Formats: sequence, C-alpha cells, structure tokens
Amino acid sequence: MPDWGEIFAAPEMQRLQPNPEFLAALPEIKAAGCRLVLDAGCGAGRHLLPLVREGFEVWGVDREAGVLARLQEKLRAAGIRAHLALADLGRLPFPAASFDLVVSINVINHGYARTFEAYCREMDRVLSPQGQIFIYVSPREFAELVRRPETRELEPGTLVDIATPDGNLIHHFPAPEEITAQFPGYRLLRAETIAAPIPFMNGVEMPQYVFWACR
Repeated sequence: MPDWGEIFAAPEMQRLQPNPEFLAALPEIKAAGCRLVLDAGCGAGRHLLPLVREGFEVWGVDREAGVLARLQEKLRAAGIRAHLALADLGRLPFPAASFDLVVSINVINHGYARTFEAYCREMDRVLSPQGQIFIYVSPREFAELVRRPETRELEPGTLVDIATPDGNLIHHFPAPEEITAQFPGYRLLRAETIAAPIPFMNGVEMPQYVFWACR
C-alpha cells in the first residue's frame, strides 16, 4: 500500500473539498476573534486555502516534503500567501501560545497512542489563552468497521492492516474520552460522533468525531 506522500499526490486527493463541519464552525470562530491559525497536518491544503481566503493568517505544517512542495505550487498558482513548515506534529517548531486556532482534520490517528498523545500535547502547547481547537478524527467505532481477518491490534485502539487506503500504516483510534482527557479545563463547544462520508473511501459514511473546544 502507498504511504501518505503517495496518497496525497493522487489527483482525487488534490481535489478534496474542505470538511463541511469545519466550514460550518468558521463564522463563530471568526467572530471569537481568532486570526492566527495553525493547520496541523495541512496535506493538500483543502482547509488552508479557505482559511486564507476568509482573512486568517495561516501556518500549514506537514511532515511530507513532497506534499508541501505540491501545496506551495498550488498556492503560487492561486496567488495565495500562507506560511508552510516541514515538521512532525509531535515537535512543532513554534513557541508556546502562538496560535488563536489550531485545526487538525483526519491527521492525529496516525501512529500509536503515545504518538496521538504527543500530537495533542503539542497542539495544546501552541494554543493561546482563550484560543480554540478543532479536531476531526476517526474514533474507536470507525476501527471496528475497518477490521479485516489479517488486522492486528497492537494496543487498545491501535490497529494495522486495516481496510483503508493507508491500512498498512499504524492507526490509533481514540475513544471520545481519550480526546477530552488531552485538553483538561477546555470549554466544549461541540463534542459529537457523526456519520460522515470518507473521501478516500469512495464516500462511504463512517463514524467521525468532532471535537471543538475553547481554552
């Protein structure tokens, strides 16, 4: 199976539309005074571009150099200015309290539970006081639907060899309470499991967890 660099190079991934749950939250996020945004795991830029067009100053971070190179070309062709950084989400290259909003959509599943926790710690660290965080992630219910006979559970909620395009990679599927536990003291604006189409799985509807909170 391909890795994420190869997956994002595919034309269908380059054409992915922004997540509608996040777009629906943008007016309230903007009204709250959020201006400086971190797109944590920006990929092909499907959220970075609408954020810039809405007037936010945006940093996009991804660990795949090829993905960022393609995104830079896309930004240049569209005449859009944004900041891009090559980095692992577990070691973000920013000072504490740098951003008003951190958004991460379908990214923090990738790795073991300790990797998921490191991503969350870093997103919490770089979020400013009164900042907001928006996470959209495949939860534990998703994991049960993508098991195959050859699927291996490496630890609770952490699977490999699953029925997804990147199923050869290790995924951790957090329970909702795992996510909430990473952001103690936050005020929940939305915390809900929904059924939503998965773009890279031919639009089949699967459980997805929306976590939107204010520090």
